[in-house]
Amino acid sequence: MQYGEDEVRDFLNPYHDRILRVIEQGYGEWVVVKRSMASVGAGPVLYPRTIANHVFDAIARSAMAEFGADSEVRVSQNAQTVKFCFGDVVLARFKKGDEDNLGRNHPTQAVLDFVNAQSQLPGMPPSAAKVELLYTANEVEDRIERVVVAARDGDDLLWHYEIVPGAAADAGVTRFPMPIMPLDGAT
Repeated sequence: MQYGEDEVRDFLNPYHDRILRVIEQGYGEWVVVKRSMASVGAGPVLYPRTIANHVFDAIARSAMAEFGADSEVRVSQNAQTVKFCFGDVVLARFKKGDEDNLGRNHPTQAVLDFVNAQSQLPGMPPSAAKVELLYTANEVEDRIERVVVAARDGDDLLWHYEIVPGAAADAGVTRFPMPIMPLDGAT
């Protein structure tokens, strides 16, 4: 038996704010690097994968620091990625999300094994729900717009839900992106 959306949501709920924090810290690191590059006159990065790799690495480091000492979370790191097993109920990995609420991936065997709902990963509980913790940046890529927990089977989305900050989640409020305001003096 694999856990479904309701069980995953209930189980991950105590971790939602921490998940948001590590994603925002990791993405925030990229924003600082981007501003630093601009401040010294460096050109923009040439390839979108450069940004994705930097953000993934920063989120992974932040998540390992956040969850590494938590006795309820098992961190499984290998040469290409890191996964987090929350209480043997949810097996998660952090990814950049797309407009279909799926993680962006190159189809390696490890990716295919993770996104196949029926496959079992070595050393992981077979009943654990495999989910992606997906982040999406705003259009100007200076902040995180939303974070989604998504389960998939190959290229098919099984279900998803958005993680909202604690106060909004407790009140049942849906967060909407804030409009980008012009700089002072801009017309």
